[in-house]
Amino acid sequence: MKKALLIMSALLIAGSSLLAQSTLQKQSERLSKIKVQKQDALTEYPMNFEGENNVFVSTIKAPDIVVGGTRYDLQSNSTMQRRIHAFEDGTIGATWTFGLADPNFADRGTGYNYHNGTDWGAAPTERIDPVRTGWPAYQPYGENGEIVCAHTGGTDGLIFSHRETKGEGEWSSFYLQGPVGHEDLLWPRMVTSGEFNDIIHVIAIAPSAANGGSIYEGLDGALLYSRSFDGGQTWDPENVVLDGISANEFIGFGGDEYAWAAPVGETLAFIAGGFLTDIAIMKSTDNGDSWDRLTAYAAPDPLFDNSYVMPDHGGTDGFNSLVIDDLGQVHAAMGRMIQAADGTGGPTNFYPYTNGLLYWNETLPSLDSTLVGNEILNPSLVMDPKYLLAEVQENEAGDTIIGTPTYQASLTSMSQLAFDHESKILYAFYSGLSLGFATEEFNYRHVWMRFSEDYGQTWSEYTDLTNDIFHIFSECIFLSVASNVYEDVHVLYQTDNTPGLIQRFEEHGVVDNNIVHLPVATVVGIN
Repeated sequence: MKKALLIMSALLIAGSSLLAQSTLQKQSERLSKIKVQKQDALTEYPMNFEGENNVFVSTIKAPDIVVGGTRYDLQSNSTMQRRIHAFEDGTIGATWTFGLADPNFADRGTGYNYHNGTDWGAAPTERIDPVRTGWPAYQPYGENGEIVCAHTGGTDGLIFSHRETKGEGEWSSFYLQGPVGHEDLLWPRMVTSGEFNDIIHVIAIAPSAANGGSIYEGLDGALLYSRSFDGGQTWDPENVVLDGISANEFIGFGGDEYAWAAPVGETLAFIAGGFLTDIAIMKSTDNGDSWDRLTAYAAPDPLFDNSYVMPDHGGTDGFNSLVIDDLGQVHAAMGRMIQAADGTGGPTNFYPYTNGLLYWNETLPSLDSTLVGNEILNPSLVMDPKYLLAEVQENEAGDTIIGTPTYQASLTSMSQLAFDHESKILYAFYSGLSLGFATEEFNYRHVWMRFSEDYGQTWSEYTDLTNDIFHIFSECIFLSVASNVYEDVHVLYQTDNTPGLIQRFEEHGVVDNNIVHLPVATVVGIN
């Protein structure tokens, strides 16, 4: 039923593009004045909210395909990891940060479920890890296996859980510690490459001072790269700072401000950067032996430390996505964010009602603050159209923006890119504020999609994939998309009925969240 609905949606796409900004512009004077301070990512958040907590019940809300649940609702501080993989034989593996034992979530760890080609397994009631973890990344491993990488938040560093046969058997584990004196590694991202997916590539943060760490190689939050050919017995290189993302170019990295593209042959790439920094893309064509830097966005002052006043200017929100096409070129998407700083050395500021999702590929010049523009609600008036992938869509009813919770993301963000190497179609999915779907306080976010048949030069009309009666009260966030495209593009996301987060921002009480699998029929053959 779901696939039929999606095919029909693709066939009936029409009339949703913004022909005018009248409705949003009527709100511009009010919403464009709202400015808040940027909060750093922390490993743990105190639970001070006193409210009614419901016992978790896994309820399938048709036609959602619910693979599991969690009451720990912070899947990422910004960019999402690779948490779902579609295998060639029709099976699928999915992971998420799981936790039911609120308020302190002693059971937090990797939630995992497996689709055997016909059905998903039962929703898990416990983590797969032997210790408390968070932030799992999931990949194929070996000829028919799977592997998960998560952080432990302690001196053991990262834990890798793997097994030779996907979907069955016991999990085995090994660890990767950080450098001496910086053993803890946080918020990892992992991909596997090679003929049998047996080469492991990891990037992770050596914690900043705010997270109990210290300066490493001049960086307050160093992004470190490691690679293993032998199942984690040895690493070469191990915990290195790559040229291009060193202290010469960055002060440090925040939690989750980086993401891998799915490898294509020996070509690897990851994207890194966030508030007030460059957006750098590190690319290797020799399986990680050497790296070159590309710049998707050039910040006004990449080493800015809020030591002087920075006026309102266009930047990015730290929610990044990257993909490699069949020509070996990279394509990136980044949430658009208007930022400012008062020069006091403390937290910087951003405008939470910033509208727009940015696009870049390596055939284009780097974005900068002038191209991004400083208009809050109407990016289409100030930007070169080829850099604008998405913006909030008005509806026929003329509904206005009611409010947005504190994700520190643009109104169109949390993007995920996928490339169909057979049909040469580039897909872009994102979590976008949807007019007409709202509580008394906030608009809901839905899963939106656009696609390009010419390597990002032009894009299809907009499709709201959750625009139906089943999702009138659904907050759809933290998207992750499988890199392999077969008959479907497979999307994983978190949803509940209450916009906002309890973890980090304490915007509501602890509630049940569903982890949903959304198979999206490919657009091949659809006019």
